[in-house]
Amino acid sequence: MPFKKNSAYKLTLAITAILYVPWNIAHADQNAWACDRLPNGEWDCHVSNDLPVRPAEQPTPPVTQPVAQPAEDTRTPVQAAQPAAETQVPAQPEPSTVETQTPTPPAQLTEELPTLETPVQAERDVLQLGRFNKPVAGNSGILLDNPFAHLDWYPKNTDEPMLCPGGYIEPEIAYLEPNIEVGNEAVYAEADLSSTDLQGGLARLTGGVIIQQGERLFTSRYGEVDNNSGTAFLEDTVTFREPGLLLVGTRAETDFNTGISSFYSSEFVMHLEHLRGHAETITRYDDQRVTFRDGAVTYCEPGNNAWSIASYNITLHPDRGYGEATHMTFRVKDVPVFYLPYFRFPIDDTRQSGFLYPSLGVSKSDGVDISIPYYFNLGPNLDDTLNLRYIEKRGLLLENELRYLNTWSNNTLSLAYLSNDQKSDRSNRWLTGFEHRGRPADRWSSRIDYTHVSDIDYFSDLGTSLDVQRSDHLDQRGQLQYQGNGWRFLANLHEYQTINDNRASPYQRSPQLLLTGNERVLNNQARLNYQAEYVRFTRDRKDFFSNSSDLRRTEAQRIHIRPTLQHRTNRPWGFMDAALTGWHSSYDFDFPEQAETGFIPNSVTAGIASIDSGLYFDRDFNFRGSEYSQSLEPRLMLLHVDKSTSQPTQGEFRYFDSSRLSFSYNNLFDRYGWSGNDRISETSQITYGVSSAIYNERGSEQARIAIAQAYYLRDRDLNDLRPGDNTGIESSSNLALLAQWNITPNLRLRHDSEIDRDSYSMEEQNYQLTWRPDDENIFYLSYRDRLNSANNRARTRQSDLVYRNQINPQWATIARWQHDLENRQRLDTILGLEYGTCC
Repeated sequence: MPFKKNSAYKLTLAITAILYVPWNIAHADQNAWACDRLPNGEWDCHVSNDLPVRPAEQPTPPVTQPVAQPAEDTRTPVQAAQPAAETQVPAQPEPSTVETQTPTPPAQLTEELPTLETPVQAERDVLQLGRFNKPVAGNSGILLDNPFAHLDWYPKNTDEPMLCPGGYIEPEIAYLEPNIEVGNEAVYAEADLSSTDLQGGLARLTGGVIIQQGERLFTSRYGEVDNNSGTAFLEDTVTFREPGLLLVGTRAETDFNTGISSFYSSEFVMHLEHLRGHAETITRYDDQRVTFRDGAVTYCEPGNNAWSIASYNITLHPDRGYGEATHMTFRVKDVPVFYLPYFRFPIDDTRQSGFLYPSLGVSKSDGVDISIPYYFNLGPNLDDTLNLRYIEKRGLLLENELRYLNTWSNNTLSLAYLSNDQKSDRSNRWLTGFEHRGRPADRWSSRIDYTHVSDIDYFSDLGTSLDVQRSDHLDQRGQLQYQGNGWRFLANLHEYQTINDNRASPYQRSPQLLLTGNERVLNNQARLNYQAEYVRFTRDRKDFFSNSSDLRRTEAQRIHIRPTLQHRTNRPWGFMDAALTGWHSSYDFDFPEQAETGFIPNSVTAGIASIDSGLYFDRDFNFRGSEYSQSLEPRLMLLHVDKSTSQPTQGEFRYFDSSRLSFSYNNLFDRYGWSGNDRISETSQITYGVSSAIYNERGSEQARIAIAQAYYLRDRDLNDLRPGDNTGIESSSNLALLAQWNITPNLRLRHDSEIDRDSYSMEEQNYQLTWRPDDENIFYLSYRDRLNSANNRARTRQSDLVYRNQINPQWATIARWQHDLENRQRLDTILGLEYGTCC
């Protein structure tokens, strides 16, 4: 509401009454005036005891303190400050201006911080910064020379390089009368020096000016309040605060009735959104809108103008989460890059419809490639992104991603379509993808991964911006699983689309039913583990095989059952694990026409008995003044496997889901020798090994070396080869060596090799050196040297180098080099430079 004329008269009465107080009392109190505008438009002025006293020795650090909450007896409007009636008021002095002043603060406390090279060039002293700010935990050591403290930006108290060297810290301010409708709040004012014009109703405030109206706080060094119009003018280091927003300018105008404030040569910060900007004029409206005239906004930290959105007319809508700009230029390092007549952009993570950032590419094969995505916010749990992509030499490609979320599932549908591709015989190109994760009921979970493309060259020709698979074998899988108490049931349908001409597709499971579980038996002295499976194997792309009778095209249904009775004993000095397993697989084959199957059994049954045991010894020792512990761990496993019948060789038909395990220290102790449920190796053997490790005084492993070998008590069929076997008639396996050394917590060296049992020469050796001091830097070097089996003596020698170095928080280099040393051929080479900002 507008100011009333009698308010100025009562303000004059209050000031005049104070003048009659003895001077020595006023001098001793060193207080300043505090004038409050009441909701009815009247003013209540008094000597304020709430103004903070400036410190005598140390300056206040540029961390935030709350504005003092006015006490009820001084800041809340009271009737005692008003005369009972105008006729009872004694005559007042004739001069039209009455002035009171408090003593000047000590000169040494007016030391100024370095000026900021921004549109705001006003000086700021330490007292002014510290007066309204409150210290934040962990930031008490902030230096006073922080050039961006006036924007609430403070460096992080760490020596580690970071992409964002600091953050916005909003002070905790005790706002007066929050959540009251604009225009109905009382207006409170404080100043070191105040004067009023009795006739014009103009109050002048000088030094430490504070004006509050609800959750709106103004500060400056000079201000004028017009009693008649309900407006104020502020200049000289003007700041405006409300929750989540800071405005800083050289001067400002505000209307207390409408809540509209304008700032000139100003800057602004939205703390939570990490958004800042500057403009010649910034206007804040009562509906939270903020408009800019001749300004720019950016997400970059203060002092960094890597990019910005510049326009003569920018409007921010914080309550809706977006901003608008007309005749916008996108600038990189203050250099205009492109122009748009209208641009709408997000200012927080609020989901809303609108255009997303476009992309532009140029290639010799496709010409100009432009993508313009548009986001549809269809609901709190439903959205859609449509990408219009124009490829000059192909046509218009439409890509769409629909996401739907409900209480039990998360779903994504991806579609793409290109009509009459001009470079592909005008054929239609398309892509379909669907991803689902859900929990339809208690203990139930569901999963779908489905990707299908129109042709095998889709990704190589067009690529995609959609989040779908791009491997040689595209998954088309659906799963439903139930988790019981100690058991699990899985129903799975898993097919593939192979998009590589040089590779045959894997066998498809259509369907697979799997039951697994474990139970305690024999008075909890043993554990019964069980697995039962039904699966139907089919194969896609039969035309891949040149021979129509090739057994690799065989399809089948398989039932597999595997119960295991296991007893394990653990002691501080060792362990023993004994197990008896029944293993059975039965098949219903569907062979290709005219295939010469010979004798291929329809079922295989095996019995497996094993005892795996080990001892543990350790000793302490001192090396170069540090305490260490060394362990000695011998291990022995007895394994016997009997089968009811022999199984087909790999030449007779390819196995559905099985492959022989590679030769290594751990695989020598494997009970089956194969992955999957198609095959098992018949053997009687003793596997023995020993390992030794060194631990530091904190218990961390510093180094380990291990070696193992299998000794066979009988020959194996060529179809039942164990890991590392060549003929099946060897009396023992080669030696498997494993060594690893944690040189430092960040630098590790690992080696594993296969050593010939007779000549002790290296059949295969692998080295891996890894340096990873943090998540930003890595150096990885591996070398593999393999002399292949007796049937193929070709040598394999390959190296792989991966490198990433974070030069500084913004720049990083990356590289990868894979090389075939034997054939002198590069397998993969990547060299790149990364740049990142805090924007």
